Amino acid sequence: MAETFIKLSFTAIVPIIVSITIYFLEKKTNFKKLNFWIKQLIIGSVFGIVAVCGTEFGVSVNGATVNVRDAAVLSAGLIFGAPAGILAGIIGGVERWFAVLWGAGIYTRLACSISTVLAGFIGATLRKYMFDDKKPMWYYGLAIGTVTEILHMLMIFITNMSDVHTAFIFVKLCSLPMITLNGIAVMLAVLAVSIIGKEKIRITHEQKKISQTFQRWLLVCVAVAFCVTSIFTIVLQTQFSQNDTEKLLALNIKDVKAEISDASDENLLALTHTVAKEIQVNKNINSDYLTELANKYNIAEINIINESGIIIASTNSKFINYDMASGEQSDDFLVLLKDTTEYVQSYRPISYDKRISRKYAGVLLDGGGFVQVGYDAESFHTDIDTQVIGTTRNRHVGSEGCIIIANESNIVVSDRQGYEDQELISTGILIDTDTMAQGECFTAKVHGETCYCMYVVSEGYYIIAAIPQNEANFSRDISVYVTVFMEIIVFAAVFVMIYFLIKILVIENIQKINKSLAEITDGNLNVSVNVRTNEEFSSLSDDINSTVVTLKRYITEAAARIDKELEFAKAIQYSALPNVFPPYPDRTDFDIFAEMITAKEVGGDFYDFYMLGKDRLAFLIADVSGKGIPAAMFMMTSKTLIKSLAETGMDVNEVFTHTNEKLCENNDAGMFVTAWMGFLDLKTGLVSYANAGHNPPLVRHKNGSFEYLKTRGSFVLAGMEGTKYHKNELQLNEDDQIFLYTDGVTEATNAENQLYGEERLLKTLNSHKDETAEALCKIIKADVDKFVGDAPQFDDITMLCIRYNTKMQDMEQSI
Repeated sequence: MAETFIKLSFTAIVPIIVSITIYFLEKKTNFKKLNFWIKQLIIGSVFGIVAVCGTEFGVSVNGATVNVRDAAVLSAGLIFGAPAGILAGIIGGVERWFAVLWGAGIYTRLACSISTVLAGFIGATLRKYMFDDKKPMWYYGLAIGTVTEILHMLMIFITNMSDVHTAFIFVKLCSLPMITLNGIAVMLAVLAVSIIGKEKIRITHEQKKISQTFQRWLLVCVAVAFCVTSIFTIVLQTQFSQNDTEKLLALNIKDVKAEISDASDENLLALTHTVAKEIQVNKNINSDYLTELANKYNIAEINIINESGIIIASTNSKFINYDMASGEQSDDFLVLLKDTTEYVQSYRPISYDKRISRKYAGVLLDGGGFVQVGYDAESFHTDIDTQVIGTTRNRHVGSEGCIIIANESNIVVSDRQGYEDQELISTGILIDTDTMAQGECFTAKVHGETCYCMYVVSEGYYIIAAIPQNEANFSRDISVYVTVFMEIIVFAAVFVMIYFLIKILVIENIQKINKSLAEITDGNLNVSVNVRTNEEFSSLSDDINSTVVTLKRYITEAAARIDKELEFAKAIQYSALPNVFPPYPDRTDFDIFAEMITAKEVGGDFYDFYMLGKDRLAFLIADVSGKGIPAAMFMMTSKTLIKSLAETGMDVNEVFTHTNEKLCENNDAGMFVTAWMGFLDLKTGLVSYANAGHNPPLVRHKNGSFEYLKTRGSFVLAGMEGTKYHKNELQLNEDDQIFLYTDGVTEATNAENQLYGEERLLKTLNSHKDETAEALCKIIKADVDKFVGDAPQFDDITMLCIRYNTKMQDMEQSI
């Protein structure tokens, strides 16, 4: 058997190598670009050829040919696709049908051809419907390969029902190597492809799909159930077989024993009648006369018993006057003094002396009393050995079993194989009466073949029945094979059926519910879950829908409440900014306007301006990182802090330096502010300013165009402790303008993901450079809206524009 496995292993490697090669071609070469059906045709044909090679290079075992043909077919279907598996199965099955023309076995022709085609459909169906058109895990490859080959073995029985004995011989020879190697070959093919594809092949603690978890536990339960039932079946069938064997041996022994007993009874009774006739003719009866009769008829003993049951004459003088009623064995003959004319007793120890065994017969005499004739072992056996040989020579126990009879000296009297007159041990049987009880089964190698044996002692003979173990176990073996194979098929079918039922009734419905829940969690609360295949899922769908309705109501109420609160917060935020224009109606020396449009209800941008005494105007614009309420809160803190520091009389750069230190304290949220601030001396037109990482403003001098103020800015506020800010100066003359803005203007994005940009801002300002400060801000906002179109606003938009009209000293002089 080991040699068979080694030879067959070479052909089992072929489908593994082909699987690796095709998988590599499909992943690394242009083969993957071929049309799906062309690829399936090529792969199916290649594996079909491998299946043909499995047939042609099978290994012969005692007239049966074992092969791994089905492994190629299953590998094609499970790894590469359903069509490929079906095509490979058809090619392999058709070739096996015609292979008998050039030497393949004809006995299993139909079974092998059908099984190979079935293997293709099994692999295709499981990949398509059980594994969702994906390659299975390696242990499923082992299970599918094993079960498919077991189906192959059963097909041999099914297609040869008229000759089950021969079919079983084929199955017994082929089943172990074919089932083992086909299962391992499919497993290794799947495993090798998984390793090349760098897939996880070990079971980890990662979460698995419910279908995978169910498959594994169902497989474990089915495997355990199969093992338990198989062990029970094997034990039960073994016990049945043992009982049947013992009954068969006992029955044959009983029949032989009865025939020997009948022959000896008939022979001894005939002699006894003959002796009785001679005794009744001769009136002179004495011991010498009886001795002559005994010698004449080769018998051991003659006794004459009177009507009182007393021996009155005997060949053995010691027996004279012996009362027959005094012993159990002798008392049996007293029936002749009642209503019986003849009686035969089996070979047994006599009552007078237990060391002597004899067989007696008695016949009633005409004058009263009866005559008793006895055989000893030697005379008894000599007289009936011929009959014994005739009785057992042609007797069979089962088909190949036999009956062997030996005398008390362990010399064979009758044996079908011709061992007469030889010692019993020469047949392979050794009987130890001290340890081997009569009627119990034992094992011995009879005539060179291991047999179940049983013996009894009868009439001084050892009657031994023997039957070969192979024959005795045939019914058990075929029953076990068929039962176990059927259990595997049934358990596999139950596994697949339960899996599909769970998949259809549970898993698919769960997936539908999860799909709806995914849409709901993505924000689509208008989705309705409608899975109603049974009461449980209907209830679950209704509960989810009810929950969503309640959630929508809560969200609507919360949104309304938040909207109201945000509107209130927005009003508070706007009220904190200067929003009355012109802010100083009695001042004509400057014109200022500012506007903030938040992306959300509240924002992080802000602007501010205020008088620092009579002759100085502070103005700034800033942008807080982030949006919404956090940005608005940080904005209020920054605005208040900057104003309070500016009103102390600090230079603009010192205001930023101190503001940065304060904002860096406890800034766990990591927020920051970009800001540009200027102090305008209304007497001289000199602007001292500082830039904390903000967009450069645009400046226009009288009769000129707007240009970006290219000065190097410092780091953002609240970005890093210890930052020092620089003061810069800018001289304004009459009608000069400064336009400040946040990046919400230049980074406004349209539907094509294009930015408004600095160039467009500059161009638009220069197109309307003579407009008032308010007009410029309105024009820029309108142009941004036009550019953006229907795209949503993602950032706050804030602008501040100031025009320096007339120097204060000129106003005073004119006054």
